[in-house]
Amino acid sequence: MLRANPIASRRGTLLSGEGLRALAEEQAALRRVATLVARGMPRAQLFAAVTEEIGRLLAVEVAYLGRYEPDDTLVIVGAWGMAGEHLPVGSRGSVGGRNLVTVVFETARTARIDNFADASGAFGVDARERGVRSAVATPIIVEGRLWGLVVVGARSEHPLPADTEARLASFTELVATAIANAESRAGLARLAEEQAALRRVATLVARGVAPEDVFAAVTEEVGQLLCAEYAGLNRYESDGTTTTIVAIWGRTVDPLPPGGRRQILGGRNISTLVFETGRAARIDGYADSSGPLGLATREYGIGSGVGTPIVVDGRVWGVMSIYSTPERPLPADTEARLASFTELVAAAIANAESRAGLARLTEEQAALRRVATLVARGVAPEEVFAAVTEEVDRLLPVDFAHMGRYEPDGTMTVLATSGSTAEHFPVGRRWSLGGETSPRSCSRPGVPGGSTAIPMRRGRSVTPAASSASAHRPGRRSSSRATFGAS
Repeated sequence: MLRANPIASRRGTLLSGEGLRALAEEQAALRRVATLVARGMPRAQLFAAVTEEIGRLLAVEVAYLGRYEPDDTLVIVGAWGMAGEHLPVGSRGSVGGRNLVTVVFETARTARIDNFADASGAFGVDARERGVRSAVATPIIVEGRLWGLVVVGARSEHPLPADTEARLASFTELVATAIANAESRAGLARLAEEQAALRRVATLVARGVAPEDVFAAVTEEVGQLLCAEYAGLNRYESDGTTTTIVAIWGRTVDPLPPGGRRQILGGRNISTLVFETGRAARIDGYADSSGPLGLATREYGIGSGVGTPIVVDGRVWGVMSIYSTPERPLPADTEARLASFTELVAAAIANAESRAGLARLTEEQAALRRVATLVARGVAPEEVFAAVTEEVDRLLPVDFAHMGRYEPDGTMTVLATSGSTAEHFPVGRRWSLGGETSPRSCSRPGVPGGSTAIPMRRGRSVTPAASSASAHRPGRRSSSRATFGAS
């Protein structure tokens, strides 16, 4: 007569009959879960399937799967049985007290409670009120870090079997694999999205579009990529006390007025911290923020903010910052991801400044070449004088340019004029020197009024000037004067 030999389980006990059927059921449940993991099923569906498989396999009333959050809470991501009624997916509870959620959080190890009489904290009280008498929890460890846990509970007078922890561990290992795979896929997708956003911005920079357009594009790309509530780009002003918002993006923000919106620095807030240190800054709680910017951010309901400096040619030009609500704190790698965009912004600004400098130099050389051509052709001095004043007026950011000749009697004769005050300085008119607007200081003998002298042939000494009280009428911008004397 043949008899089946007992089979040893992985726990070292001999199995036959009911034990073999239990092992077969467990292996079938694990196989079903492993198949879902291999197929890359969405996490929400996977978690629901895992808790159901565990609950049915272990014949418990409660089975749930939770994820630990940075704010020391646990979010339910999968629930079965009685847990599905009282701990629905998406519900959240604080870690703390005497309960399995807190023990696993503090130790990252399997835990058991067989008497809930003195249980405390949100999860301990809930279990006691539901009549749970025995419960076991196993941590979910993903790539070396505590991600969450699986909890099962029973209302039976008898404690859960001693092998419950080991049986749960087989499932949490599969869940950890699924989470790691999903995070890897999500990481690759996120990297692809980030590279695409950087590529779009880099294309704008390479095309040499206006900095204002780059600023607007960057803030929108950053805000959407990092799922921020608000993103802004600020320029620090030369007075050292203010900053101007030059671009803004947000879900509920008012449009910027032309030229941006100026704000006052000072206190504890992102813009001020970056300005003072020249380094990236982070604030994860605005309860103690201060200064006009800090108070405004707190009133807006911001939970965390990150800012990185925009450094152009060695100087801190401005700051790019993003903000999120308390429910969605910014990830730890936000500073590094933001820095990739600020580097492109800095390149755009540097390129624009370089192009502007080259354009100014080109315009200046062209103006000098036109004047030199007139001189080489030997045109009448009056034509040269008129051309010079017109070129200066066009080239420099001024309202007018005048040229005059100092006379031996202490007066100045207008030789040429251009710009908004031409009617007040007719060519040929003489003006008496004197007053604070006249070139009075003298460093060389023989120069009337004593202006700085450059040797030139007599009769060809000229002054592009704005030297009368008429040049200082209300509404006129300040003027500059270059003075030439005769020797």
